Amino acid sequence: MTIKQYNYDKLAEYYDVLELKASNNYEQKNDFLDKIFKKNKVKTVLDMTCGTGAQAIGIHKRGYKVTASDISKGMLEVAKKKAKGLDIKFYHGDIRTSQFGKFDAVIAIFNAIGHLSKKEFEEAIGNVSKNLNRSGCFIFDIFNLDFMKAGGFKDYEFIDTALTYEEVKYVRFNKNKMDFENGLMEINQRTYIQSKIDKPQVLKESWGMQIYSADDLKILLEKNGFEVLNFYDGDGKEFIKNKSLSVFIAAQIRNR
Repeated sequence: MTIKQYNYDKLAEYYDVLELKASNNYEQKNDFLDKIFKKNKVKTVLDMTCGTGAQAIGIHKRGYKVTASDISKGMLEVAKKKAKGLDIKFYHGDIRTSQFGKFDAVIAIFNAIGHLSKKEFEEAIGNVSKNLNRSGCFIFDIFNLDFMKAGGFKDYEFIDTALTYEEVKYVRFNKNKMDFENGLMEINQRTYIQSKIDKPQVLKESWGMQIYSADDLKILLEKNGFEVLNFYDGDGKEFIKNKSLSVFIAAQIRNR
């Protein structure tokens, strides 16, 4: 199965406003990652889906040695500009195949694994293990299928972002579809970007996302050589099976 991909290269210049400025919780995620790292004595981190650098830069500033990669060259260019002067190595890479050395932890945040089919995700898990030190950690998040099944999924069009940043207005509409049996979400977005009262620029994007329940993830991770340390919700709080929008997982590779 091939999942239709989001065009990150096309939308890289707007990503930080639409995702980071709008949600404003990426530093909260970085604080939570910091707690997990300290608990597991992590010193070196590989961010394999770094995007525009929200985690890579934030974690570096918290004292960790960070290497970062992403499959989107457009997102990488934004990340490199933001990280200018910082000791972070950036690479163009694919979580399914790229190997950059051995690290105490590998991370993939903001639903990045959802762009992979289940088969591709298993390939990614196997490749992540090759980038980890003995007993290293794999930490990632993804939308929670049990939450969607319990009524969290909305089948009507809704606005998920509406803000003004540097005198430019951004409004984004979502109209999504859900295949609950297979855990496949089709996401359809229209984004209006308007400076003053100029004619708005309209961006349209559609893509697919594979989502999982916590039980699904536990099975996949254990099958591929990891044990789950803990489940959390997307912001690092207590995970509640039917109420948490996202599941945030910390897993540890079994001793080889």
